[in-house]
Amino acid sequence: MVDDSHAVGFMGKHGRGTPDYHKVIGRIDILTGTLGKALGGASGGYTSGRKEIIELLRQRSRPYLFSNTLAPAIAGASLKVIELLTASTDCGNRLKQTPNSSAKEWQSSALQFCPALIRSCR
Repeated sequence: MVDDSHAVGFMGKHGRGTPDYHKVIGRIDILTGTLGKALGGASGGYTSGRKEIIELLRQRSRPYLFSNTLAPAIAGASLKVIELLTASTDCGNRLKQTPNSSAKEWQSSALQFCPALIRSCR
């Protein structure tokens, strides 16, 4: 089982996370993650795995499953981000280069701050 909340959308060739980065996708039984962080959603998450495992989790987690609805806009936006990541490596490549190219500028600044980078992938 891998909780990949901080790596999905960033790690791996097409943003498929830590298992993709380490080339062990086929060896992971359960993968969980968030639709926030690098995927840009404000809430929500997922659990993926073989059909039998997911069916078991759906049956055993029903109260939790129905207590946390996902807004349709978040679901739609997350699907679009996954589509963009699957189609191209441009977003991931640009994201990986941005912190390195800006680090020197931030270090030379007299101000101490926590930067938030929000840019279009197109």
